[in-house]
Amino acid sequence: METKQKKRETDQGLRTLPLSWRPDRGRLNRPIYRSIAQMMESDIENGYLTPGTRLPAQKELAEYLDVNTTTVTRAYSFCQEKGMVYSVPGSGTYVAGSVHFPEPEGVIKFRRDQVDLASPAYFDRFNDVVTEGVRNVVITSSLRDLLDYSCPEGIPSHKAAGISWLRNVGLRTVPDHLAIVPGAAEALSIAMLTLFRAGDRLAVDPFVPERLITLARLMGIQLVPVPSDNHGMIPGELEIINRRTPITGVYLMPSCSDPAAIYMTEERKRALAGVILRGSMILVENDPFAFFTADVNPDYQGPVARLVPNRAVYISTAAEPVSGSLKEGYMVAGDMVRGRLFRGLEAMDLRTSAVSAAVLTRLVTSGAAREIVGGKRRLAIAANNIFDSCMNKFYSPSKRNVGNPLSFYRWIPLKGRTSGTTIENDLEDLGVKVAHSSRFAADPENRDSFLKITLSGAHTDLQLELGLETVFRYIKSKGL
Repeated sequence: METKQKKRETDQGLRTLPLSWRPDRGRLNRPIYRSIAQMMESDIENGYLTPGTRLPAQKELAEYLDVNTTTVTRAYSFCQEKGMVYSVPGSGTYVAGSVHFPEPEGVIKFRRDQVDLASPAYFDRFNDVVTEGVRNVVITSSLRDLLDYSCPEGIPSHKAAGISWLRNVGLRTVPDHLAIVPGAAEALSIAMLTLFRAGDRLAVDPFVPERLITLARLMGIQLVPVPSDNHGMIPGELEIINRRTPITGVYLMPSCSDPAAIYMTEERKRALAGVILRGSMILVENDPFAFFTADVNPDYQGPVARLVPNRAVYISTAAEPVSGSLKEGYMVAGDMVRGRLFRGLEAMDLRTSAVSAAVLTRLVTSGAAREIVGGKRRLAIAANNIFDSCMNKFYSPSKRNVGNPLSFYRWIPLKGRTSGTTIENDLEDLGVKVAHSSRFAADPENRDSFLKITLSGAHTDLQLELGLETVFRYIKSKGL
């Protein structure tokens, strides 16, 4: 009885607190901070909270709503990001005097710096670990030896680290088949320049990285888009296309294709490997996301390259799994392609920075690289959850695409014929940068429409939410 009496007294006391704003506690839903923010937005829009109104102190509002103060802090921050409120140090938080509410289409314009959901990014929040690796290399290594670095394929100790690192993704190799490369773009350039000639046909997914499109155009190589489904390139379609006009090579990103984020099953890998062998094709496999799925997805057994080892080039660099500032990595070449690749590597003098190679080696051998992968995996899960939560507010599950749940980006299908340039410009005017699928189409005549959304940028979780909400409001308002 005494406890119930105290609760009634407490509730009565909260009701009589001199608060300038009293949101309805009965309307609170999870996530609580978003619910508070939505009620504030509604009350501002309807005129119940007028410009200049000083909002309750965060601790007082938390007591009134019976929630943690951090929840109210997050709600206020969310509203401040939207430009609905502003804070005055030492004074409090106030309703903004010129708030922009939803326009006729229901789109909220940003009041702050643009949110970049288009540029490549790598969840680079662990560079303190990389910095420690650099410090250890400088302290313990002979800088003179590193500066005299002259081996284009890499020194034995660096190769040994690469061999050990690649075992984590199910690829076994030996020093004579592995080279240290300065980055994925450089490794791809070497593979394209040494293994293909003008007029050759390279089978690819319908949407591929922009650098591959540019490189193929410069070299006169024809990209042949092969129909795909939720598991990637369809083997039967590749076989049919090859029968009509022979295919020279196949480009794959099986763990997380760029830009569609599709994850390829082991069954699909084996089926494609069979087609590659029967068609005597060369495989170029770029698989940086293997490190995020190899010990998580029970279906994962290794890259496609292990199934066609003699005619495969496997590229694995450190940008995605370790740090965007550390792009170095490894290229593994099978017997049929190794000679041409390594001669091209030497002729083009694309040797890796010795210092960077030493830092990557230190991170791999110390176990720090694996720790960074684990940390990035957690960030990727959180960012993908934010994406799903925002999408659920606007669409049914049928709108969602299937992809790697640990992807650094997402692929949103669109309807209609609005040009990609128009969509990008509209959203940029609203404060969000995105990339339309027209940038990534292997066939310029492809009229399918998607948006690639980068989740792994430098933005905060709140900025990511705001940016995604703006994107989804825009898509829905335009009927896309």
